[in-house]
Amino acid sequence: MHGNSSSRLEALEAIPYILPANMTLFCFDFAGCGNSEGEYISLGWHERDDLNLIIDYLRKERRVSTIGLWGRSMGSVTALLHGDRDPSIAGMVLDSPFSNMKVLVNELAKMYTKIPSFLVSGALKIVKSTVKSKAKFDLEDLTPIDHVSGCFIPALFACASGDDFINPHHTDDLYKKYAGDKNIVRFEGDHNSMRPEFFFNSVVIFFHNTLQIEVLLREDNKIATSKK
Repeated sequence: MHGNSSSRLEALEAIPYILPANMTLFCFDFAGCGNSEGEYISLGWHERDDLNLIIDYLRKERRVSTIGLWGRSMGSVTALLHGDRDPSIAGMVLDSPFSNMKVLVNELAKMYTKIPSFLVSGALKIVKSTVKSKAKFDLEDLTPIDHVSGCFIPALFACASGDDFINPHHTDDLYKKYAGDKNIVRFEGDHNSMRPEFFFNSVVIFFHNTLQIEVLLREDNKIATSKK
């Protein structure tokens, strides 16, 4: 799921790993991102409905079997906001999600500005009101950490140790509270850096198991044999 150019490049880099493993990729840009039209992005809130439409489309086309989600930054937040309402998803790869939007904004303000916290709080109230009026969602609702205790989809979390945009503690906090089977991969780099080869290998192994690739291939072979 794409929200920026770095995640699009990651999808392209994933192709040599994913396709030889008998998996297919369906890549798309969220509304307001990349090549998609749209005036606003909502950092996961409305994007989860975009995702739901994509999943419905794939299932109705009957060209896929099991479905997994792979998101980075806003894409991973979207997966988390959708995951607790769609238990049929086979697995999720969650690269650098934030746990709470309000916490993230305060951290970024503290890191990149010298504005006192009480002024940040006041400015956030103004931004919150504007967003609610124009984009029709509440920033206070962007709390993926409130969704993880009700999500049981197998999940592979990931974060870069040098990420100074979404601090790795967000991934750690989500991982600790996540209810389903889970694992976490850590690597060097920052929020937008290219991911290392071992991460892509970890993703392939994770999806190979959660999407039940071997089982599906055996079933396909039985069907093909029975038709002869």
